[in-house]
Amino acid sequence: MDRIKKIISVIILISIIVLSIYKVSFFLQLKESDNRYSSYLVENTDIDVLFLGSSHVRHGFFPMELWSDYGISSFNLAANGSTIPVSYWVLVNALDYQTPQVVVMDVFDMFPGRICSTSWGQVHIAFDFFPISINKYKMVNDLFDDTGLTDGNGVNIYQKRWELLWNIGEYHSRWTDLTEIDFKNQKELEKDSSIWKGAEPLTQVVDRCEMSYPESSDDLKYDELSKEYLIRMIDLCREKGIDIVLINTGYDCNAEAKLFADSVYDIAAQYDVPYLDFTKENIINFASDISSTGHNTHVNFSGAEKLTSYMGGYLLENYLLPDHRYDVNYSSWWSDYRVFADSKKDYLISQNEITNYLMFLADDDYQIIIEVKDMQIFFEGRNQVMFENLDVDYCYLDNTCNLILIDNEANEVSYLWNDNDNGKVTNTSIGNLRICYNADATKYSMYLNEKELYSITDVEDSERIRISVIRKSTGDIIDSRAFN
Repeated sequence: MDRIKKIISVIILISIIVLSIYKVSFFLQLKESDNRYSSYLVENTDIDVLFLGSSHVRHGFFPMELWSDYGISSFNLAANGSTIPVSYWVLVNALDYQTPQVVVMDVFDMFPGRICSTSWGQVHIAFDFFPISINKYKMVNDLFDDTGLTDGNGVNIYQKRWELLWNIGEYHSRWTDLTEIDFKNQKELEKDSSIWKGAEPLTQVVDRCEMSYPESSDDLKYDELSKEYLIRMIDLCREKGIDIVLINTGYDCNAEAKLFADSVYDIAAQYDVPYLDFTKENIINFASDISSTGHNTHVNFSGAEKLTSYMGGYLLENYLLPDHRYDVNYSSWWSDYRVFADSKKDYLISQNEITNYLMFLADDDYQIIIEVKDMQIFFEGRNQVMFENLDVDYCYLDNTCNLILIDNEANEVSYLWNDNDNGKVTNTSIGNLRICYNADATKYSMYLNEKELYSITDVEDSERIRISVIRKSTGDIIDSRAFN
């Protein structure tokens, strides 16, 4: 009996130690991977489209917009710095949980011949949210079997490869780096992940610095490693009965990456798969839709809205994807979308500069009222290109226009003149507009469909332009902002 008690005691002690190590490991683990992707693992409805690739895809395609506009259920598993070999193994592990109808894979090829493009930490973010499994073990053996393998910073990652399976070795010293997100439990991380479903917008507008390319490719290095894994991905999708679409988002990539992207036409033809090279399409406006430039150009929120819309139309036209918006089994997606819409609103109202504010107005769910008090503001800095991005036609901006109404979804813009007729109701493309003045005309209020947008007093006479934003799907007034 004593022997049995000792055995039981040892088992309990070992269990406590293992559980403690697990808890400490989870607590110290960088939560960025789970915060982005973990909801994919627990999604109880079918994911029909899966996006893979590097940060160009992660910041360029919004699954929740595909949901609201087309009813397409999708998830963005692209990760910053992910190479094509890494993306291949992300797909292998992802197929343990879902079998999508379509995989959209970006061929942007950052550093020819590299498994890890920049930092080892980015590989962790791509894989940490996946639990330990046979395929995760195979991934480690396949990608990191070279004893001399290093990341972009020269760190030997062969010696650290097993930390992808048991990552307490990677994160055990994070005690002084813990942030608020590290104190969230798994359910909270999954809830956060479900909002953008792997995607994230970029919030800057920058000037494009277009790359120039050599006429000859003789001195360039062709990436055979990326080609090998791209073909493996095509074969895997074919084996699983999944359609694959290859895309290129490397607008101003370096010469080697362009060489590889151009070669994908031959690969796509050989394997009879579609290849969409966005660098040859007129989809984005380089004056308003770019967040970073040079050899690693990314789109900002406005550019991502355009890429997402283009991709949604392409998917709907070429694949028999069901519209899940009216499927009761997908009701949670509408709940996620409402939080997503609030998140977009938070991005909008947090912008203090007019350029970035106008960028976040490029949203089909927004109706916009612009009250103009100083027409000159339309011609300053980057303002003209940002207003034109909202389809404002500068031919109509004169002394007969001091109100501009924009319906993004309908692509309608109206140009009106406020004639100070107190209480007059004007029927417009976005609803009934009414302006009411007090007795001595020192204060007035603007109403849309009898909801007050704002009130203006003499104190605010210095404002040059006021922009009010209405969420079309709900009629809610989400912001009214003056810029001076």
